[in-house]
Amino acid sequence: MNLARPYQSFLEIKNVSHFYGNKNALQNVSLKAQKSDVLALLGPSGSGKSTLLAVIAGIIKPSSGQIVLGGRDLLQLPPEARGLGMVFQDFALWPHMTVAQNVAFPLRVRKYPTSVIRQRTEAALNRVGLEGFGGRRPHELSGGQQQRVALARAVVAETQLLLLDEPLSALDPATRSTVRGELAEILRKLDLTTIIVTHDREEAFELAGCIAVLVNGEIQQHARPEDVYERPANVTVARFMGANLLSVRLLNGGTAEIKSSPPRRLELPYHTGEGPAYLAIVPEKTHITDNRVGRTNVLQAQVLGVQYRGGEYQLQVRIGDSETGQILEARSNEYPRGDWLFLHLPSEALHVIQLGTAPAPKRSVTNMDPINLQEEIA
Repeated sequence: MNLARPYQSFLEIKNVSHFYGNKNALQNVSLKAQKSDVLALLGPSGSGKSTLLAVIAGIIKPSSGQIVLGGRDLLQLPPEARGLGMVFQDFALWPHMTVAQNVAFPLRVRKYPTSVIRQRTEAALNRVGLEGFGGRRPHELSGGQQQRVALARAVVAETQLLLLDEPLSALDPATRSTVRGELAEILRKLDLTTIIVTHDREEAFELAGCIAVLVNGEIQQHARPEDVYERPANVTVARFMGANLLSVRLLNGGTAEIKSSPPRRLELPYHTGEGPAYLAIVPEKTHITDNRVGRTNVLQAQVLGVQYRGGEYQLQVRIGDSETGQILEARSNEYPRGDWLFLHLPSEALHVIQLGTAPAPKRSVTNMDPINLQEEIA
């Protein structure tokens, strides 16, 4: 092995931009992935996710940029020569064809010999766990099985890159969770470099090893799921991921003062500079406590709303008075007793975001779901 050889990614998206009229749908998007990586493009509707997928697939020619896959510039190749497989939202299966005929279709178009078509079709069905299903019609299959057929068709040829566009959106909520787990296992077995477009963070967490958050046509953060969720790069990512955000002023000595009346102080996990900032903390680490002894960052808070969410209660609480206080979301295994409680914000769970241009979030007392950025970026 030549240790001096420069590191090179299998997939490189370099400064891709695209305009729809005067609207910039993609703004200098750059991403990298290695062989066998599963990358999720996560973001709200209208953020540019599907546009980027269409650029990679050859459906859209970008205004500028470069996409390199295995050393080949994809933008210089027609779609059929790019070595891609794509699974659409509705699976796009032909109802008059059998499962085997649907899977074999890309090979027939390329005029492969009949023996090769038969062999590769059987192998593709085996890879997705559908051996013995070749003679059935799509309407005889469950939603999860139809998705497997679409996957088999996508990998039956010489596929180097697999593209999945909202792969679970066509399924009903009752089966989505189960099929999501099955899809994650299939992707591991396929061992292909894969890009998944989704607006569902749970879907991205389970299916992908790396997440790129795309908002307003720009990559906001590209990191592991746990980093994106617990250590968001900016306020935009924190808001989309549903983190609590506290507006604070950073002070000397590793502390921060919450902007509220009266002001409260929090200890931080590390020393920072001074000035305005946000503290991000996920709801799962925002604890309700009855015992303040030996703990720092324990604040009194008023309960504004409670919802039962299957096994736990989701609370909306306010630190400070009704005029200047800030609202957070917390989780509790028990229904709160009374209108006031103590909130523990562990210092090690606090993530500092230096003040940027994005405004702090506003949560509604009547709607406790994470903020919908689709309305805000429209």
